[in-house]
Order: sequence, then structure tokens, then C-alpha cells
Amino acid sequence: MKLIEITRDEIREDLVGLVPVGSIEQHGPHLPMGTDSIISEYVASKAEEKLKETTLLFPTVYYGVSLEHKGFPFISLSFQTAISFFNDLLESIFKDLGLRRIIIVNGHGGNSYFLPLVQREFNMKYSNAKVMIFNIFGEEEKLLFNVNDLHAGTVETSKIYAIDKRVVRLNKIEEIKSYDVRDGVFVYYSTKEANQFGVLNDGKPIRIDEELGKKILADTVNKLIWLILNFKV
Repeated sequence: MKLIEITRDEIREDLVGLVPVGSIEQHGPHLPMGTDSIISEYVASKAEEKLKETTLLFPTVYYGVSLEHKGFPFISLSFQTAISFFNDLLESIFKDLGLRRIIIVNGHGGNSYFLPLVQREFNMKYSNAKVMIFNIFGEEEKLLFNVNDLHAGTVETSKIYAIDKRVVRLNKIEEIKSYDVRDGVFVYYSTKEANQFGVLNDGKPIRIDEELGKKILADTVNKLIWLILNFKV
């Protein structure tokens, strides 16, 4: 079920809440600003479609922490604001809606720095409600594509292309003249300092594989479904 489409009387405490979280930030010259949000929303919505009576899909939180994209267009919350916002959001979902199982479906690597802090604080505070974090990215997809795509590279481009090829500007890929990545990105250096084109694809040109993109998305949805079905408090 989708929260924005149901009435108050349809909300049940046994539902598993799905909260897609992404970002608004540059993804090279060829991918949309909302790439992370689009993918997390897609994965969460596909899981909800298969488990309509088990899940409650929340509106996507499009804004995250994207400070690493300084020098390019982006919108970012501070870590302090993001932590405060999610603390309030999760507490309201539990106290005001009554849900005791909440899964944050995270599509942005930059959010991984603060979401575990929010999760830990909530889970230690309440014994009868729990929060889990499900990241839609991981090492497995990099191995399948044989590339360490840190941002806007082969993996992300293939996934977005599989979701909606209309939003991928194929003609803009040729504007990426260098795929070199400076060591220390995200820790010591911003994306722009690491690669002037804002693409971090392990020094390799972008290769789009729609079928592999579909496979990774389907596998990710199935993993989320497994987590939902096995989530116990």
C-alpha cells in the first residue's frame, strides 16, 4: 500500500514501512540529478507492488547529504539537519502511525555516513520497534559489471537506462574526456577534485548494459522482499 493513497483506517501496526531515500546531485553530464532517488524509489515501489498487504510505501525523501559534490550543482542537507530530520521522521512513523518495523531504502552512498547513527539511536531507544537500512548498491553489482563504479559510471547508468532510458542523455557521454579518478575521493577530495567531469568509473569508459541493469534491479528487489518477509521485532 502507498501511504499517500490510503485512509487513516487502513494503517496497521503490522505493516512494514518502506522509506526510499536518495539525493539531488549531479551525475555527470548524462544522468539526471535525481538518479539515486529514482533508483531507490523504483526498488521500493517494486517490492511494494509484490507485497501490497504487507508493506506501506512512504513518499521518497529526495534530499540527502551530498557535500562531496561541491563545485557541481547539488542540494544537500547538513549532517546535523539530516540526523535531526530522520530522528523526527522515524519517531513519528512509530508513535503517530504505529508502525513497529521500518526499512530505509537508501540509494545514496553519502547517506551511509549518518543513517547508521539514526538507526542505532532509534533501535537503542525502543525495544518494541526497529529500523533497518537497505542499501541498493554494493560490491556484487560492481563485480557483475567488472568495474568499480563509485558515481555516475557503468553500473548507475545501466540501472537508470533499464528503468527509464528516456532520461539518459546518451549524446552527452562523449563529453566525458577523462575517466581518471584521483585517490582519496569522498574522504580527502570532492568528486570534482577527483574527476573534472563528475564521473567516477574506475578509469574506464562508460558501458551501458540494459539487460544486466535489469538483472541487478530485479535481484535488489528480491533481496528487499526477503528482508521484508524476515523482518521481526
